Amino acid sequence: MNRNDEYRALLAELHDAPKELAGTAERALARERRARRGKWLGIPLASVGGLASAFVLLVNCSLPFALACGRVPGLRELAAAVALSPSLKAAVENGFVQAVGQEQTKNGVTLRLEYLILDSAQINFFYTVSGADYERYHIYPSISGPDGEELEGYSIISGEAVPGELSDLNVNYAGGDEQVPEAIRLTCEVTAMPGHRTEQAAAPADQSIWDEPGDRWRPQTVATFTFDLELDPELIVPSQVHRLDRWAEVDGQRLLFRELEIDPTHARLAVSTDPENTAWLRGLEFYLMDEDGARYGSGSRAGSAGRLVSSGEDGTDGTIYYYLESSFFQAPEHLTLYITGAEWLDKGREWAAIDLETGDAEGLPEGVEVGSIQRAGEDVRCTLTSEEVSQLITWNYRDPEGGEHRLESMGVSAYDSEERGGEEVRETMFTLQDYPWDEVELELRISRTSRLEAPLEVPLT
Repeated sequence: MNRNDEYRALLAELHDAPKELAGTAERALARERRARRGKWLGIPLASVGGLASAFVLLVNCSLPFALACGRVPGLRELAAAVALSPSLKAAVENGFVQAVGQEQTKNGVTLRLEYLILDSAQINFFYTVSGADYERYHIYPSISGPDGEELEGYSIISGEAVPGELSDLNVNYAGGDEQVPEAIRLTCEVTAMPGHRTEQAAAPADQSIWDEPGDRWRPQTVATFTFDLELDPELIVPSQVHRLDRWAEVDGQRLLFRELEIDPTHARLAVSTDPENTAWLRGLEFYLMDEDGARYGSGSRAGSAGRLVSSGEDGTDGTIYYYLESSFFQAPEHLTLYITGAEWLDKGREWAAIDLETGDAEGLPEGVEVGSIQRAGEDVRCTLTSEEVSQLITWNYRDPEGGEHRLESMGVSAYDSEERGGEEVRETMFTLQDYPWDEVELELRISRTSRLEAPLEVPLT
C-alpha cells in the first residue's frame, strides 16, 4: 500500500469514530457548520511559519483533522500550511490530497515533494528544502508534459522556502479547454543568496543590502531537480460552471461578468471590459455571499493580485480570471457578488518619468512619492512609497533614448510610518542595472484606485 492509499484508508477509517469519542464528532461538525455560516472565508494561504495558534483552533474545530494529524506522519505540517485557506482546508478534509513522498539530493541540497492538493484547474505542491546551510531558498518551477513537451494555458507561482519547513508552489489553469493534465514533469531550479549562509554573522541593524553591490546579493542556482508525476484521476472532478453574462458599471467603467467556475480548491470569476472604457481594469476588490451570509473572499493564489489574464476574441477586452475561495463543498443555492473597490490604469497614462538627479516625477499615481535614489557603481537603486497600492509598476522601463529594459528584481515591503501618524506605508524597491542616464520612464501597473462608499451588488446565481 502506497502513501496515498494509506491516506485514503485513514479517511475511510475516520467515518467510524472510537467509542470514547461518541458524540464528539457531531458536536465538532456542528461547530464547524456554524463557523462556515459566519465570517471565515476570504483569507489567502499563508506561509507555514507562525501558524501554531491557528493550528490549535483548526484541530479543535475538526475531528477528522485532529485524528488524521495524529496518525499520518507529516499531515500535521500540511494542516498548518492550509489552516488559513478555507478552500484548501475543506479540500483536505474531503480527501482531495495526493501523497507523493519523492525526494532528490543534489549539491548537498535536498528537495522533497510531500503532497499535492489538486482539482481540474489547480495544483498545489507542498515540499521541503534542506541542506547546504542556507537560511532560505527560492524555487523557480516550471512544468511540461511527461516527455518534456511544452504545455500551455497555465500560470505558476512560488515563493521563498525556509529549510526544513513545509512550503508550497501553485499551478493554475484558466479552465475550459485548458485543464490539469494526467501526468506532468515538474522542474525546480533552487536558488539561494550566497551571503545568506546560516553560519555567517548577521549584518548590523543599520546596514542595508544597498551597501554591498556585487554578486554577494544576487541569487545563484544551487541545484535543479526534475520530478515525473502522475496525477490521481479521482481528484480531477468536473467544475461547477455558472454562465453569467451580466454587465455592471463600476466607477464609470463597464464590466462584463462572464462566468463563475467553482472547483474543490478554489473558484474563478471571469470578467471582461468594454473596449470603449477610458481605463483598463487592473484590480478588483470583491467578495461573494451566499443565502446564509457566508462570505467567499478574493484570493491571491494566482499571479498578480489573484488574477490570470487571457486574450479576448468577442469584441471585449481580454478576460481576467479573479481567484477566490470556493463554495464547492458548501453547495449554496444562491451567490451574490459585492464589489467594494477597483484599481485602474487610465488609457494614455501608462508611463511615469523620474529625474534621477532631483527625484522629481511626472505621471505617478496620486499619493505615490519617490522615496530615495542611490547610485552604486553603474546601478541606480530606487524606492517608491504609497499608502494604498502594493504593486505600482510593471517590470518594464525605458531610457531617454527610447531603449527598452526589464527589471531583474523588485521588492515590496510595508511598515508603519511615524511621520504619517502611524499609517502603513508600502515601499517598492527596484534597481536599474548598468544605467548611466539621469532620467527613466517606468511603466505603471495602475494610475488610480477607487473605493466604493457602498458595495455594488450583483446577483450571480
